[in-house]
Amino acid sequence: MSEPLECLYLLVAGDCNLRCSYCYADGGAYGRSSAAMSQATMEAALTRLMPRNGELMLSFFGGEPMLNCTLIRQAIAFARDRGERLGTTVRFAMTTNGTVLDDDGLDLLRQHFSHVAVSLDGPRENTNHGRRFLQGEGDVYGCIRRNLERLRGAGIPYSLRGTVAEERAGEVASSVRHLAELGATCWRIEPAAGRRWQKEAWRRFGDGMAELGRDSREALLQGNPMPVPGDIYRAAAHRLHGRRQHFPCPAGQRMLAVSTNGDVFPCHQFVAHAEARLGNVHDPQPADFTDTALARALAENAVENRPRCRTCTIRHLCGGQCPVHCLSQSGDLAQPSADYCALQHRLLTPTLRFVDELLSSREGETRLRHLLGDGT
Repeated sequence: MSEPLECLYLLVAGDCNLRCSYCYADGGAYGRSSAAMSQATMEAALTRLMPRNGELMLSFFGGEPMLNCTLIRQAIAFARDRGERLGTTVRFAMTTNGTVLDDDGLDLLRQHFSHVAVSLDGPRENTNHGRRFLQGEGDVYGCIRRNLERLRGAGIPYSLRGTVAEERAGEVASSVRHLAELGATCWRIEPAAGRRWQKEAWRRFGDGMAELGRDSREALLQGNPMPVPGDIYRAAAHRLHGRRQHFPCPAGQRMLAVSTNGDVFPCHQFVAHAEARLGNVHDPQPADFTDTALARALAENAVENRPRCRTCTIRHLCGGQCPVHCLSQSGDLAQPSADYCALQHRLLTPTLRFVDELLSSREGETRLRHLLGDGT
């Protein structure tokens, strides 16, 4: 590896018990095979990719990973053993739809996982609109809520990840407020990927997010919990600590994903793009999966190098649109959509202005430092 790997996704299941209307992963098969990952492929992935003397977040993904708990247990044991021999600390995370949680699965999460991300799109109507059981019947939202209670009762921290379908773009504010009430350590919500939204949908989505941003700024002034603290946090860290976002994520650099058959991709979302394949863990060694044409292009895809981002005044707050989404919408890793850029300006510019106003007073600076945990 040219850079130490920090995050590795294993797509352990090629199938899912849900058929979500906006799923970019074809129910976990990604347009290929729905077969689950084998033990041989899992061991080859960890043997080839685990760094030496480092720290690795091993994240289980799918399909629905909880459909393959046997392999997950094998992977945890194998990763811990190999990590000890390599001097590498391994932590475990999972992204799950939250509907498959028996006693064995609950015990697995309690014993081994530092992070569990559960997919939930908001209130019952919004969640059940896009998330449906394979058989087409049943209350997906109710099932997830019951399992969140089980996670909470077992002391297992969880985050929530929501997806907004284009036809529900105008309901993003109510969805976010709902997610914020469900005891998650954190949450995030994103527009459904895989196809272009109409401008009117982007406008409705932006209206909701702008409303939440205004509410967050007012909540900070009043000392109340903020519905969307992330933008304020980023802007405060940018101003107070000089933090700069050069990339949207470390895909293809410090992050890789391995599909069920052992194909290596820059991240779990790239698995939907066959042309983004970097190799296979069963290929003869040696091979540096981060030293390929695509991986090099991603390493050079900083906002300073992107033509549309290069002169943008908020580029180091935004970090640029996800390269997978760029690829889906424009065919170019470095070409963000105009709608995405307009949304970021709409949300981040007033946030940055708000932070600058707070920093003009000692009381305001104290509030921001407290938000960042600076201890002042």
